[in-house]
Amino acid sequence: MKKNYFLLMLISFISQSTFAQTPVQVVDDFLNQAKQKGTIDSKLDYNVITEDVIGNNQADYVKIQQTINGIPVYGGNATFFVQDGKVINHNETFVYGNNNKSLNVAPSLTVEQAIQSMAQKLGKNFIATSTEDLVKQFKNNQPINTENSVSFLKESPSYLYYYNNDGNLRLAWLALTEIKDELQENNLNNLYETIIDANTGELLSKKSIIYACGGHDNTSENVYHNNPEDFKWVTNAFAAETTTLDAPLNGTYRVIPANQQSPLKSDFKLLTNVYDPVASLEGWHKALPEALKFNPSLTKYHTVGNNAQVGYDKNGVLTDYVFGSGALYIVAAHVMIGNEAYGGEKLLFDFPNPGKSMNYDPLQYTSAATTQMFYSVNSIHDILHYHGFTPKAGSFQMNVGDKARVLGFTTSGYGTKAPMKNNAFMAYSPTIMKNPTTAFLTFETLPADAGYLEIKDGPIKGIYKGASGNNTGYTYGKSPSVVADMMLINDKKGINEHDGCEAFPDDNQTIKGKIALVDRGGCTFDIKVKNIAPHNPAAIIFINNDPTSTLDGMVSVGQDELGLTIPIASIEKVVGDQIKAAIAKNETVSGTMPSSNFSFRTRDSGFDSQVILHEYTHAVSNRLTGGNINGEEGMGEGWSDYVALNLTQQAYQTSKDLINMGEYAFDGAGLRILPYTTDMKANPHTYDYLKVIGAGENKMHPTGYVWALMLWELHWKMIDKYGFNPDFKSNTGGNNMTLDLVLQGLKIQKNDPGFVDGRDGILMADVVLNKGTNQCLIWEAFAKRGLGYSANQGDPLLRTDGKEAFDLPPTCARLGTDELEVNDVTIYPNPVKDLVYINAKDNVNKYEIIDVTGRLIETGQVEKDNQVNRVSTNRLATGVYILKLYTNKGVVTKKIIKK
Repeated sequence: MKKNYFLLMLISFISQSTFAQTPVQVVDDFLNQAKQKGTIDSKLDYNVITEDVIGNNQADYVKIQQTINGIPVYGGNATFFVQDGKVINHNETFVYGNNNKSLNVAPSLTVEQAIQSMAQKLGKNFIATSTEDLVKQFKNNQPINTENSVSFLKESPSYLYYYNNDGNLRLAWLALTEIKDELQENNLNNLYETIIDANTGELLSKKSIIYACGGHDNTSENVYHNNPEDFKWVTNAFAAETTTLDAPLNGTYRVIPANQQSPLKSDFKLLTNVYDPVASLEGWHKALPEALKFNPSLTKYHTVGNNAQVGYDKNGVLTDYVFGSGALYIVAAHVMIGNEAYGGEKLLFDFPNPGKSMNYDPLQYTSAATTQMFYSVNSIHDILHYHGFTPKAGSFQMNVGDKARVLGFTTSGYGTKAPMKNNAFMAYSPTIMKNPTTAFLTFETLPADAGYLEIKDGPIKGIYKGASGNNTGYTYGKSPSVVADMMLINDKKGINEHDGCEAFPDDNQTIKGKIALVDRGGCTFDIKVKNIAPHNPAAIIFINNDPTSTLDGMVSVGQDELGLTIPIASIEKVVGDQIKAAIAKNETVSGTMPSSNFSFRTRDSGFDSQVILHEYTHAVSNRLTGGNINGEEGMGEGWSDYVALNLTQQAYQTSKDLINMGEYAFDGAGLRILPYTTDMKANPHTYDYLKVIGAGENKMHPTGYVWALMLWELHWKMIDKYGFNPDFKSNTGGNNMTLDLVLQGLKIQKNDPGFVDGRDGILMADVVLNKGTNQCLIWEAFAKRGLGYSANQGDPLLRTDGKEAFDLPPTCARLGTDELEVNDVTIYPNPVKDLVYINAKDNVNKYEIIDVTGRLIETGQVEKDNQVNRVSTNRLATGVYILKLYTNKGVVTKKIIKK
């Protein structure tokens, strides 16, 4: 049985010496005494995997990995927080009660044999390749065909674990594999961290390591609460314009400043003295051996260094391989990345840029986009260093720790195999893919009055957007529009007769010259087109099968051999359903594809700071939590949105402003269903919106949006109390303090967290960082959006089983009294060390001590010493508590501070 529990302000049968003990020794003592008390398994073994500090040395945290027979247990982790020589908090997901009495200690299959056996059991081909092979294929333009295959990169790391399979521990390999179905549309989500039985080859678990991102009450009139003059130096630093270099490693970059969203909000400026000598000891530029190994021509004068290596994927060739030929190519991106920007010996990266234009050819600004991304990624690295993402915590730099840096590329053009647009992604696993790899694609959007389908008459009249097809010989915006009646195809086979997944006759030529409607799903777009095209339709429209998803990318149809010259597109489900309903009533629906005034507006998402911040934070949240954040209620998209919102906030903004994510990339629109704001009229979504989103995979974006909405509420409550500080490296000001809480909360929360776990991690972070000063403020922020005291997340692996609540804990709802007057009972001293004394007019019998999250910590009878009431507090850790006292006439509640 796997037991999960979260203990705050742990009960006090543990006592540790505060003399000369390291945090690891404190944890060792804690666990040894817990074993003696029988509260944990006496046979528990573990390895220490991380030891670091919280905040400015306010506390230490230690992460451990459960082991059996010296082999780690997958998901068997614990995090301990040590302050003043005591464990003040811990959460764990240890595995207890193994039903398998004959545990293997050695695998009977190698990792390659196990993956090959898995492929056979899944009815798929097996491909074992190497980075060298991938590079050869890439250079020779001869990609491997991974359709219906399990692919494995031979030199990628793999590890043995015990995996808990319904109470049975099984020896298993953890490895990186690509698993691609025969009827699968091209995407990145088939690159998995895979768990495979090391003796049978059975697939036990898989989770994608790709994060692809395509397609408010308290008003503050002046959030610049601090004196603006105090922060003039920050504004000047962001706006500095000079070409003088102070040191060989000090570059000069013409970019959008790091605190600005995009060219929509700022001009391109020439910045120098931007690297932080504390966060980036070796500067931003360094020709690392890892980079030179594959590209000897690189120098420290390129966009390559200790924190990042950034190049440009001209014409989308590498992206084309990643999406079209196999996601394993992303693992070898460090070899294939090229076209790094060159600043010369003066490190002057001053290139032509598109200015404020939202419609241009990205190929004209490749060096500017590469420079922007290199500058932005390094800036994020340096800023987050001051908020707890340090080398000890696992930050990304090659000279320490895991020796990993961020690899990135921007891209233009769409290649020929699987052209992709309107997307950005991050690929990362702290276990088996150490170098976070990110890409920012070209975005194409339509003017408001243009679409892929226009219906000029009738009740469905309108212009509808969607996604365009590729490789059809039809060029949107240049080829003439098609005007024809629409018809719903019927292949009269399979579960859905309208999905076009089976070949079918059309003896009556019902499709010829018509716009053929076909349901999405069941098979690839290629198969649908291959079955429909022989019947000579005027155009083909795929109707989306998910009402909650949008269509911002391309419909990948690679049927070049058919010689198609017709438009192919996809439309939203709600529109398709209306058209199908009209056809079912024998109504004639005529369409124009695309609309007569169709045109594209094109730009490079590498100039959108919010998008870059968002993708980078995917790797940060994964790293700090430990890689297990992928349940249905996973908040990864939310942390990424929040950090992007925080680090691009401006002093003039107010809490009720409507903030869109990715406004530049999306041509002034936004990535989320509603803007971020604290205004409930403009955005009324609460925790129960997860039920609207529904169960299932690939719904992480709307899920994370709800979490970010809650964090945005907290952000503004903290600004209302502490003001806004534009120095993002500071730990003062409500914006920076909230970022501290969020990042430290990532360290504190349990693996595979749900919303309640994330909230509790932030509450605990406030106890450590601020002595619990903001507990009720935090509760109010989350309760406003339905994550109050009584909220229940259910299973964090499920999205729809939670229960929202808007209440506050008793500690915040009534910090004074329940039935009695405040003056009827007094306590002293406060703050308290070992004993708190109670003066009361009536007898005080029972007491309860409640922690800052509302959990009952201790209960007992009030002691009497010479008729003086007292309660011992020597077992409590430092922090804020509620003391609830029961008298003959009622109950009184007092807040106490344990020092």
